Parts: sequence; C-alpha cells; structure tokens
Amino acid sequence: MSLRSLPSASVRRAPLGLALLSVLSLASPLALADTVDAGSSAADAKTLDQVNVVGSQRAPSSTTRLPITLQETPQSTSVLALDRIQNESLFSINDVMRNITGVNVSFYDTQRPLYYARGFTITDFQVDSLPTYSGSTNQEYDTAFYDRIEVIRGANGLLSGAGIPSATVNLLRKRPGKEFDASFAISAGSWDFRRMEADVNAPLTRDGRFRSRVVAAYTDRELYYDRYKEDKMAGMAVLEGDLTDSTTVTVGYQRQDNNPVGSTWGTVPFFNSDGTFAHLPRETNMAPKWSYWQRETSTAFANLEQRFGENWLLKLNTAYTRGNVQNVRVYGSGYPDPVSGAGTYLLAGAGDAEDTRKGADLFLSGTFPAFGREHDVVVGGSWSDLEATTWTLTSVANWRYNIPDIRNWNGDIPELTASRTGARRIARTRQSGVYASTRLRLADPLSLIAGARLSRWETLTRAYNAAGTYTGTSGQYKVTDEVTPYVGLVYDIVPDFSVYASYTEIFNPQNYKDRNENLLAPVEGSNLEAGIKSQWFDGRLTANAAIFEAKQDNYAVRDMSLPDGSLSDGTSAYIGVNGTKSRGWEMDINGEIRPGWTVNAGYTHVKVTRASTDLIYANLPEDFLQLNTSVRLPGVLDRLTVGGGFSWQSEVEGYNIPYPLGGTRTVRQPAYMLVNLHANYQISDSWTATLSVRNALDKTYWANLDYNNYGEPRFISASLRWKY
Repeated sequence: MSLRSLPSASVRRAPLGLALLSVLSLASPLALADTVDAGSSAADAKTLDQVNVVGSQRAPSSTTRLPITLQETPQSTSVLALDRIQNESLFSINDVMRNITGVNVSFYDTQRPLYYARGFTITDFQVDSLPTYSGSTNQEYDTAFYDRIEVIRGANGLLSGAGIPSATVNLLRKRPGKEFDASFAISAGSWDFRRMEADVNAPLTRDGRFRSRVVAAYTDRELYYDRYKEDKMAGMAVLEGDLTDSTTVTVGYQRQDNNPVGSTWGTVPFFNSDGTFAHLPRETNMAPKWSYWQRETSTAFANLEQRFGENWLLKLNTAYTRGNVQNVRVYGSGYPDPVSGAGTYLLAGAGDAEDTRKGADLFLSGTFPAFGREHDVVVGGSWSDLEATTWTLTSVANWRYNIPDIRNWNGDIPELTASRTGARRIARTRQSGVYASTRLRLADPLSLIAGARLSRWETLTRAYNAAGTYTGTSGQYKVTDEVTPYVGLVYDIVPDFSVYASYTEIFNPQNYKDRNENLLAPVEGSNLEAGIKSQWFDGRLTANAAIFEAKQDNYAVRDMSLPDGSLSDGTSAYIGVNGTKSRGWEMDINGEIRPGWTVNAGYTHVKVTRASTDLIYANLPEDFLQLNTSVRLPGVLDRLTVGGGFSWQSEVEGYNIPYPLGGTRTVRQPAYMLVNLHANYQISDSWTATLSVRNALDKTYWANLDYNNYGEPRFISASLRWKY
C-alpha cells in the first residue's frame, strides 16, 4: 500500500467543508426560531467577541493557576483577543505569533514554522492550559477555534513540568454563551487564498442553562511558492451545561485536517556554481507537484468547574488527542550554473507517524484569611501520556533527480511513492506532577507569590520488525521526584503601578543521545526576571518593562566528532554543554490610548551565549521592534477604522554557509522592516468589511539564513463578516 493511499480523504474535503459551512450558515434562523421571542430586539444580542465567564471568580492565571490579573503576575505576558484576530485577519497561529512582543517567527519550509522567544525555541503549546505539542500535531492551529491566545514569556515549569526559558503559548477555546449568537465570514486574497468561517452559539434551553457552540472554517490557498497548494478543514462542536448553580460541565470535539501538496522541504540556493549570489526568484520551489505533507488531528475534551461559595473553585480539564502526519518530500541541493541553470539535484524522504496524547489537570483554588488579610492558594496535579508510532517505509534514499534548469523547471516529474514495511518504533513519554502555589499579601502594597512542582518523567522507545515482533527497547530514561520551585514578589508603588521580580528553576528532560547511545541528562538551569507594570485609563492601557536572564547547563548540541546519522536508529550524537545563557530586556504597551485609538507595541533586546556547535538553524536578531495601531475615524467617517504597523529587526548573520568554491562563508542580512496595513468598515450593525495587507512594501528578505528560505511577499486579503 503506497503512502498516498493511506486514509486522507483529500478528495472529499472541499465538499465536506462547504456542506458543513452551509449547514452552519442556515442554523441561525432555525435556532433563532426556537430560542428568541418574536418581540426581541437584535440590538439586545451580545456579539461573539465577548469572553464567556461562568461564576464570579477571576479566571485562573496561566502561570500559577492563582486568580490573579496580568498586572499581578510577576512575569511578562501578552494576550491577543478575538476582536484583534478578526480585525487584522490573523487566520493562523503564524499570523498571531508575528504580533507578540519578543517572538521571532522563522521557517524551515512550508510545513515547519519556528517560533523563538528570548533566544530559544517555543515548544510549550497548550490548549485550555493542557500541553498539546507533538510531532504530528505541532503548530497546525487555526485561530477559528480560540477566544484568545496568551503568551507567557520565560520558563513556566510550575505548570508545564518541563521548564523552557522561551515562552508558553496557551490557546483558550471559545465556549458557549447563554444567548443566541452567530457570525459568518468569507475571505479572499493573494495567491488564490479563499476562506469561509462560521460560528454559531445556540442555547439548548430557554434559560441558557444548557448551550452549544459550533465553529467551522475551510481554507483553500496557494502560496508564493510555485506548485504549492493547501486545503484545510477545521471544525469544533462544544456542549456546556450548568448542572447546578455551582457546577458547570463542558464537553467538546475538534478536528483539523491540513492537506498541502508541493510542500517545500529544505532550502533555496544562496550561491551559483561560480560563487556569485544566485538571486533566484521568491517563488522558486524545488519540490515537484506531487510532494505532500499532510497533517490531521482530532481532540475530544471535557471540563468540570465546581464552585464552592464565592471564593473556591475546583476545576478539571481533560483531553484526548490523536494526530497523524504523512509525507513524501523532496530536498533540493547543489548550485545552479549562472548560464544554463543546471547543477541542482533532488533527494527524497518520506514519513508516516501517528501519536496519541492523553492529559488531565485538576486543581483547587481559593482564598483564606490570615493575619488580618486575604490570601490565595492553589493545589493541583497534572498527568500526560504521549505515545508516538513511527512506521518504517520502503527506502527512497537512493532516489535522485537532476534538475535540468532550476530557473525554468515546472516540477513535472514521475511520482515517487513509499509504503509501510510493517516495522515500527513506538516512543512513549509519561509525565505527572503535583503542584501548589500561593499569593501571600505581606502588606497592603506587597505580595509574595511562591510555588513548587514535584514531577515524574519517563520515556522509552520500543522497536518491532516487519513481522510485528518486538526487537528491543532504547532510550529508556526516568526522572522521579524532581522539584521545580517558583517565587515572585509584586510591590504596588501606587495603584496601577507595580514592580516585580520572579525566579524559577529550569528542568527539561531531553531525548538526545550521546555517542554511546545513552540519553543525555536533563537540562537544568534558572530563569530570573524583574520589571515594572502599569495600567492607565482604568486599565484600558497597560505598559510594562522587564529585564531577564536564563541559564542552562547540560544543553544538547551536536557531537561534531561523529558524522550525521551515525547512531543505530539513524539519529545523530549529541553532547551536553554548560553555560548556555540568554540575557536581555523588553518593553511592551497595549490597549486604548483614547476612545477608538488602540496601540500594541513592543521592543526586545536579547543576547544569547551558546556553543559554536549549537546548530539551531534559525537566525535571531538582537533587537526586535513591533508596533501596530488602529484609529476609528471621527464624525461622518466613524464607521471606518484604519490601522497599520511595522516590525523591524536588526542585522542577522548566518555562519558556516557551504560555499561552492570550497569552505564556508558568513552571510549577512541587513536590518529590515515589514509594513502591515488594515482597515475595517462597519457597513451596518451586522455587516463588516475588512482589508488587510501584510508586507505592504513587498520587501524581499530571507526568513532564515542557516536554513535559507525567502520570507513572504506582499499578501492582500479582503473579508466580509456578518454577525447576528
């Protein structure tokens, strides 16, 4: 059975997406007839932009589970809410991350984005505060599912288990509301971009005690790369009910299916064969028409909230996720002749993997009196079990194709297929822990936030041959009773103006092996941050500044004394080095300067000290500035909101780039700026038109130098949205 014939449903995706969206668009009058009295006014309905909050308690913090605000959190945090996602046409997690202070977005290729913060890759992704990252599901998040996205910069080992000094991304799902609501949007843009999105909230009882929400989005697009196409279907259904006045249960299911063809894997040549710069066009794609990189994932989830009085909350989150990734991909290499275009060739790879992740988080939070003051406390525990199966495929290692002329190649070559041999490797990682944190109000202006997590972590990989017979276990490693402490101080100088400091330790198990095929010991280190937070105009505007330092020892880097892929399982050998460190500062301002005028801006400076053999295949600037603003025009133009912004980064360098005439070269990219524009026009109370332009000046730049690929050219999209 060829890999192409494994279940993908690519033929039926587009009709399925259209059918589902059609049903959702028709659902509004049907649900309206059952749930809204004839005399109700449309003006009384609430829009879907609002966050549904059940009960009177504050939402738990994503860093400590304590019911504290961002102002009271001793760590840098950014929140991007639904209204901005819609107003600026941020369709994917890539679009969102480009608008987060201190986050750099890069790419290996079309299906492997890279996110960095404070010099290190972001791998801690959560949905409703449960870890979700895995090889089959990573970063394929459609924003249609989410009400808001929080990014907590710095280590978050208290709740994540593994502390990573970059950031934690927490995506909060949309939840049902008690009143009927609906929205529908269509979008079109550059490179035949087309998208439809529907969101219907319908109470199931007249009092809204039981309610539902259904979300669906279908995207069909090409890209600036030649031959690349992708269709993506995303759907979610959620049921929620108040079993009693203090008990709320939520259950739901979401699925996302990404089906790209012509996917890139690898780089675009820097140099011609004579050593001059090749200057190939941005649409250059060294993948043929038939290459593909399909991902699909589905998640069933359930939440329980039990409130006790006004101040205590018991919350349980659970999720079960299945993911699958299949690909046949082609890597381009060589150097083109500047006259004939010959000299480049293709090598191939194929993959077939699936995984399941089970996770749960249970905590109890509340307040207690002591010494004449009210204090907060949280106790809880979390558990996750990730099992990943990688199937061995028929080899494509000997396949090679010489491109006759890279500048005039249409990618039309015989298709390559791969199939399962029956052999497989099953890797399993279990993680569990208990945690506790508290906020003690030591004085009217001073609070101490402290906590700790006790973690267990174990992993192993079992191998099976083509007959299904177990052949051995490798990579077995276990860590028990590892304590990760967290402590922070917040001092209110005056109301709405505070200073803070926080410290947490870093403990991160790693799957890299040394030359003797033993797993490296976990990374250990510390994360320190101090800053100032302020609120203005009754909290509508926040301004923050912070300094930070993260240290890591036993950080895995390639063992360059051995060739790539020299270990028995085909992986490369690593060694642990001490002294990896990042240090820097950042400033951040978000909110409304005056009615109708918003601003979101951030500046980050970070210096990373890492081993020369630490090949991260990303080029990170020391200085990064982001600014975005929007203004609702006055008077007769008050239905029109215009906005724009830019991102600027300092010069970056790519070291040890292979050179066709021998040796290596250092390639530099000067500082550059990307300009974005957007406008929204309120046609009526129900209809809104949006225009968005990314890279408005059509700047040509490299998204990556070490893994050289061009960044996205100018992208223009227009959307029309209807809201009940």
